[in-house]
Amino acid sequence: MSAVTLEPDLTDERLAYRGPIQRLLVQPEIGGLIGAATLWVFFWAVTEPFGEAAGTANFMDVAATLGIMAVAVSLLMVGGEFDLSAGAMTGATGIIVILLVKDIGGAGLNLWIAIPLSFVIALGVGWVNGTLVERTALPSFIVTLAAFFVIKGAKLGFSKLFLDTIQVGRIDEGGGHGFWRNVFASVWTRNDHIFNSRDKVYVILLVAGGVALLLGLLELTYRRRQNFSRRGLGLLVIGTTVGVAGLLALHATDGTGSDWFFSIILALGFLMAVLGVAQWRYEVKPERGPIQLARPVLRRLGLGTGLVALGVVFALLLDSASDDGVFWLLTEQGLRAILLVGLAVAGLITLLIAAAQARKDSDVTGSTVLAYVAAVVVALAFIIQSEANSPKFRTEFFAALLLAALAMGSWALVGVFFAKRRVIDVPADRLGRSVAIGGVLAVVLGVVVRLLFTTDVELPDLVGLTQFRISILWFLGAAATATWVLGWTRFGSWTFAVGGNKAAARQVGVPAARTKTQLFMIVSAAAWLVGMLLAFRLNTIQASTGDGKEFEYIIAAVVGGTFLTGGYGSAFGAAIGAIIMAMSFQGIPFAGWNSDWRFLFLGVILLLAVMANNYIRKTAEESS
Repeated sequence: MSAVTLEPDLTDERLAYRGPIQRLLVQPEIGGLIGAATLWVFFWAVTEPFGEAAGTANFMDVAATLGIMAVAVSLLMVGGEFDLSAGAMTGATGIIVILLVKDIGGAGLNLWIAIPLSFVIALGVGWVNGTLVERTALPSFIVTLAAFFVIKGAKLGFSKLFLDTIQVGRIDEGGGHGFWRNVFASVWTRNDHIFNSRDKVYVILLVAGGVALLLGLLELTYRRRQNFSRRGLGLLVIGTTVGVAGLLALHATDGTGSDWFFSIILALGFLMAVLGVAQWRYEVKPERGPIQLARPVLRRLGLGTGLVALGVVFALLLDSASDDGVFWLLTEQGLRAILLVGLAVAGLITLLIAAAQARKDSDVTGSTVLAYVAAVVVALAFIIQSEANSPKFRTEFFAALLLAALAMGSWALVGVFFAKRRVIDVPADRLGRSVAIGGVLAVVLGVVVRLLFTTDVELPDLVGLTQFRISILWFLGAAATATWVLGWTRFGSWTFAVGGNKAAARQVGVPAARTKTQLFMIVSAAAWLVGMLLAFRLNTIQASTGDGKEFEYIIAAVVGGTFLTGGYGSAFGAAIGAIIMAMSFQGIPFAGWNSDWRFLFLGVILLLAVMANNYIRKTAEESS
């Protein structure tokens, strides 16, 4: 009897299909992403250097070492364990490699030997932690807390024993320092890299990436025609031409009276192009249904509109040019920016939640509410553009709001006339994901070009050097590698399994003990990397370096969506959490506030991030 292979019927309506927005909202890192974007906009509005390349280099430098550890700690937390010795290990590995190159007891090793040897020692500490947790069945909290005190005492004891000081230096005495310094402490000096076409490349990549992202989301959301219609191609070409012309004209203006005209041109062209794509590729909706605004939706609409209006009222009442102190060293113009941005962002988020709720009643209702949100954003953009004194509000922020409103408006328009996909379509999913990811990469590349290069025009106005350290590259590489390991490898599946239910994981053949021990070793390896970055950058390590930092690593992982209970989390989210914390630490002094309040701010961020992650995920799951 021959075997029969049953293929799933992809046209079966009983197969639930989640759209791209729903799939995105249930990801653990989405709360961190929203928080990072909101915090960046907030500090960009209230500080001058935060939106510049120098400010970005500053907070990314802080995020780098924090993020490398947060990513590794998030893997361990997904696996259901903690490592309270992680912070002390960062300083210990730096001290170890410096002591190995010192002529102590005849050692005086070359860095080519000392660095790999210190790495082996670090892995050994991780192996001991993991083995003790598995063999003794003690909580990892207890085992690694003991390891923390052992490592902390060893750092201080050996530093005093060998050097009679708590400062251990200098690593530059080791042979091969020049090579290893380039690996762990080289910098990219932006002032030395001129690229006069930078802004053109930046705008092209940003616009192309945004359009590609929108097209990818459309492909993932709407139902393809069985035979594509050519009727929309002409509208697509005309709309694209008009939209590009409007964008170029708008980019060339700065607060002139013609802004509104070119904005309308851009909006019309963009909407025509999107409708052309939709008419070309997607099925027309047979029935649109009535508009039904439920009471919860109306309440959120009223609340969101009120918050935005209140922010605008404060912006009109407070003086944008006043440097008078009003509250906690805040100036009047600083308070004005805080109230406007904070209330406007809160209001817009509330309105977007209302649009998501309205879509559950009917697609037309959801599109109507989303179109209203787009109109609010347009009104807010022109109010800010007319009232702002800063050029960045009149140009960059104004343009960003208009483009966001265009994206929402076009999405609402397509949602009224075209049918959403209810079943799986593998070719459409593959194409949509590829186009959307390509769009995101184009946007990221555009931002990187803007950050890394300067132009001859702005070079005379630069104050000081803007340097991007290689630690940032190590951070991004660690985050990308850990995200790949956790999401696309067998070891990543094992990590989720042992963190969710260790006994059940063992029953299905997962090597639970080995997996957890390897996770502890990964944390120690990350601590070694951070120790090398610190040692080669500072040349001298304090015996107390890293002590107490383990809580910041855990906070970053939790802010990024990792559960304290194990079995759920994201390495990418932990990286975002580290960036959020770095922006908080650097944004507060940039804004001229008292830095003594930064830990209070950090505690509030932790609580809000956990609440936001839970709320967003619950809402998305209920709407699916």
